[in-house]
Amino acid sequence: MQKMVNLLRGFARVSVECPFPERFINLCAHNNIAFWSAERVSEVRLEATIPRKALVRAEELAARIGGVLTPLDRRGMSFFLERFKGRYALIAGLLVCLLALFVSNRYIWDFSVEGNVSLTNEEILQALRESGVLTGSRSSSVNIETVRNQMLLKLDKLIWLTVNVTGSHASVVVRERAEKPEIISRGTPVNVIAEKAGLVTRIDTLSGSAQVFPGDTVQRGQLLVSGLVDSSQVGVRLVNARADVTARTWTELRAAVPTGAVGKKYTGRSKTRYALVLGGRRVNLYGNASQPYAMCDKISETSALRLPQNVVFPIALVKETYTEYEPVSYQMDESVAEDALRHALEEALRGGISRGEILSETFLFNPEPGLATGVLVAESLERIDVSHKIDLAETLGWRIP
Repeated sequence: MQKMVNLLRGFARVSVECPFPERFINLCAHNNIAFWSAERVSEVRLEATIPRKALVRAEELAARIGGVLTPLDRRGMSFFLERFKGRYALIAGLLVCLLALFVSNRYIWDFSVEGNVSLTNEEILQALRESGVLTGSRSSSVNIETVRNQMLLKLDKLIWLTVNVTGSHASVVVRERAEKPEIISRGTPVNVIAEKAGLVTRIDTLSGSAQVFPGDTVQRGQLLVSGLVDSSQVGVRLVNARADVTARTWTELRAAVPTGAVGKKYTGRSKTRYALVLGGRRVNLYGNASQPYAMCDKISETSALRLPQNVVFPIALVKETYTEYEPVSYQMDESVAEDALRHALEEALRGGISRGEILSETFLFNPEPGLATGVLVAESLERIDVSHKIDLAETLGWRIP
């Protein structure tokens, strides 16, 4: 506790040189000057620690006995504040900064978005702005419930949303609506149709009336197993047709890639510009606002003034770097183009065969001036059955007025 008091009041480590250093100690005790950590360095030199307020009086006492008092170190709050004595502009600036910190912490200057997949950050922030939450909005004026309801109406892809305001930062956390596949119950009348064209090699009918047999060629969308069943005992009835239909299919995929392209050759010249963003308004720190080079890349970096605990000031520094380049033409090597086309087509083929296996594949490459094309022909063995709801009115010939 005493150490804390000494730091607040301030203290100094001093050196006293005189013929009889012990006389200085006696004078300090006689004049009620506290001292501690006294240490005799030599026959004529003494070091001790004394309070700041007693420094001047101690110098007088040392001079009275023909000695010299030299401060070695000054510590404490009083010495620190003494540096600002007479520096009114600095004190005013410090007060303004503290006031700005206090005021800016009551407004929102920074936003972030979490949890979005298909919606972009800008789409969500635009809806947030339309709901009344803007850069510079007062934190206490944000009604989370009202904002949530308005944004859910504007963005039908969202099923849940909240806005967490901490200091000058607002975090928008969202959950998007998952697209559920259509589920057909076992009691729903359905047909089995062909998902792809092919040559039927096997058909295992679990329910329904088979319309094709092994060896038949079918087209995409053709009826394979009907859910309309006619029997002598029951008569015509609708069922949930189910079947496993395997067929040989043939797939032809095409792709092309330009063999001639325009690239960039950097000249080594670049320019950097700076701008300030104050409360959402941009102030350029350069004169000519036009682009410095006819052809160049632009990289922008924005650094906001931040403090811990999500305290953000409405001030940001924007750094823009322009790097000049010259357009150059280059020709893609045929082997590179062939490998790229083959890889892309094979990936597309495997992505389209989800319930079967590839039996064989043939790749044809045709390099032409300026454009290279590739064709991939594959034979597969896969299931082609897919359920399709029966339109009762269409099936039974009903006419709805």
